Amino acid sequence: MLKKVIKFLKNRVRHLKLFDWVLVFGGLTLVIVFMVLFFRKSSYITISVLVGEDSASYGSWSSWSDNSGPKYWFANAFHKGQMEKDGLGKVQAEVLDVFSYDNNPSHKTVYLNLRIKAVYNRATNAYTYNGTPVLICSTIKLNFNNVFANSLVTNVQGFPDNVIDKKLIVEARIFEDNVVFPGTEGTKEFIANAVQKGDIVYDNNGNELIKILDKKSVPAEITVTTSDGRVIKKIDPLKKDVTFNLEIVVKKINDKYFFLGNIPILINQPVPINLPTVSVFPYVTKILSEN
Repeated sequence: MLKKVIKFLKNRVRHLKLFDWVLVFGGLTLVIVFMVLFFRKSSYITISVLVGEDSASYGSWSSWSDNSGPKYWFANAFHKGQMEKDGLGKVQAEVLDVFSYDNNPSHKTVYLNLRIKAVYNRATNAYTYNGTPVLICSTIKLNFNNVFANSLVTNVQGFPDNVIDKKLIVEARIFEDNVVFPGTEGTKEFIANAVQKGDIVYDNNGNELIKILDKKSVPAEITVTTSDGRVIKKIDPLKKDVTFNLEIVVKKINDKYFFLGNIPILINQPVPINLPTVSVFPYVTKILSEN
């Protein structure tokens, strides 16, 4: 029986014309493409992403006017256990954990730890999710229970990590620019009184981010010029000169320190202190110690 089948196939092949061969190769090509697209090996991997609002990008942390990151109502839409499913009800992505903190009074920064079903590409030695490469700094789109967001990949399972967690103690001072009186130092008294020794900035999981170890508040000075041309300093009755000792949870990368992943802790750079009733941005004046 087998011999008859082989003989039949040989006879058919001998009588194939050019057009028939084109159809055969076209059919084989379609089968191969179908297998590559629908039968690729997929597996679950763990990644971390930064949730963006209109676009996933790191904003500037140089001043209180930074409006990067999702608004409060949008940031609160994410929670542990959210899932993205395909048309057959299979889980494509799941939120393992949420890490967020106040960026400024109206915006939050949100990181998600995800378990996603990704396809491994041997040719590029990389994973893809819904056709998008899963690479550090690549953007992927998420749809969790009718919550849509662009997100920036910040870490991928297996990526080498040379980051060390540290606690850094710094001295920081509140400065306010005064265009009319450039020689004026300090801040308004009600702002100085709003932050107290022992205040703590927390993330959404209740972990300490910044602790006010000490506070020194004294009357501020103002530089004035007398009628005879002398430059002197006098006490400003409306301003306070406020200095803090802060314990900040940081990431150490090589010999540099970063707060919340992206804010460099450097002398003359601001540190965002976002408390429930006030937001202030004191400037680092000294780096005291590392724990």
